[in-house]
Amino acid sequence: MARALIPVLTRHTATAGHCWFGLWSGYGRWDFDGVPAFETPGRDEVLLAGPLTDVVSPLSLDEFAELPDLWWPQDRAWCVGGDVDLVSTYVGGSPALIAELLASPDLEAHRVSPGDGVG
Repeated sequence: MARALIPVLTRHTATAGHCWFGLWSGYGRWDFDGVPAFETPGRDEVLLAGPLTDVVSPLSLDEFAELPDLWWPQDRAWCVGGDVDLVSTYVGGSPALIAELLASPDLEAHRVSPGDGVG
């Protein structure tokens, strides 16, 4: 899913080379001492930075590596959110981005609204 999102998201930001990633600190496989952190409801996240393509870089180290829960570019053109306990990943962005995601044959995408349940 992440690999399919990268080219679409890249077309909808001017800062694909400078993105932010929130990775749950509770996986227990990584040493995050000294890494900036922030809280989300129910999770403590570490704040990582790099180009958008880094969102899948742990996969090159380990096929079972975790993806960040949150990712967004420096210009805040969009935001991707998910969680280890969810079956869905959510993307917020411009109407043009959402239209492209919905039309992508590589993604199973559905429009949601702020009042919809999380699943």
